[in-house]
Amino acid sequence: MWRAAEASDDIYGAFVRIALLCGQRRAKVATMRWDDFDGDVWRIRREPREKGAPAALRLPPAAMAIIKQRPHVHGSPYVFTGSHNDAIGGFSARHRAFKARAGVEGFSVHDLRRCSRSLLSRAGVQPHVAERVLGHVVGGVEAVYDQHGYDSEKADALRKLAALIERIVDSEPGKNVVPLRAPAVKP
Repeated sequence: MWRAAEASDDIYGAFVRIALLCGQRRAKVATMRWDDFDGDVWRIRREPREKGAPAALRLPPAAMAIIKQRPHVHGSPYVFTGSHNDAIGGFSARHRAFKARAGVEGFSVHDLRRCSRSLLSRAGVQPHVAERVLGHVVGGVEAVYDQHGYDSEKADALRKLAALIERIVDSEPGKNVVPLRAPAVKP
């Protein structure tokens, strides 16, 4: 899917790659604004109804390269500008077309977020950091006593995620495949 998103060279392909690289919800990525950035730090806007504090993520160079390639559309504050200078929309049609180009079925945009979370674990990121990357609210005693922002830990987690995605995408077919032997039969 990454290769299909990369090859499509359109707004949705870039959107898919950013969603996977940062693990954020569709609406957060879709409404990403140019002025939300301070260098490579994305200050994620929070709606009044949302729980928790507004988040900030230091995006890895791979994500920033994709973002910097996006055109600045005059009159639109959005990185992913859709029609009428609004944020990208029309997800059903865009997603259907993308799945057809990629030759895959049975996945949703939210699956990119789940995949990011699973890859964070695979990359060795501790669960409490991975959950904070995704913006999940930490509850209980931990929420009361642990007031650390985890900014550097989240940045490191996203670098690890990007590096793992790069290794997966750039690996030679069969290179990382280990043949399995049948278990020995006990007499």
